[in-house]
Amino acid sequence: MNKLENYAWALTRLKADNLTELRRLTAPEIRFIDPFNQLTGQDNFIGILTEMFEQCSSVHFEIHQQQLQGRSGFLYWTFTATSYRLGTLSFEGTSRIEFDQQGLVLLHQDFWDTAHLFKKIPLLGSVIRLIRKKAAYRCK
Repeated sequence: MNKLENYAWALTRLKADNLTELRRLTAPEIRFIDPFNQLTGQDNFIGILTEMFEQCSSVHFEIHQQQLQGRSGFLYWTFTATSYRLGTLSFEGTSRIEFDQQGLVLLHQDFWDTAHLFKKIPLLGSVIRLIRKKAAYRCK
């Protein structure tokens, strides 16, 4: 397995009790970026994942595609979980992964549509559905 395959494999097997195993795959100064967060360091990276497992059950990442070129890689995935506040979650996303010279993950940047979360919030969800309906192309 190459370094991206190793990292993808670890992500698909994440559980609340094995998060620290990510330390052997990530650089101490890893940067994590998603639509809500920008943080640096392994402790913060593992901290955000710990918080995810505290707020959700049945967490699962399914990796559909991966591409590695040099020290840069991309993962196309589906995230599913049950949020204690928002109910069932399921959405697709892409992660940009950058590796250092030792093959450790230096950057993990997630891209996904936050509307999947916002539309689960009662009042805000109605507004987002209305906006999407008005903005969508109408086939003729």
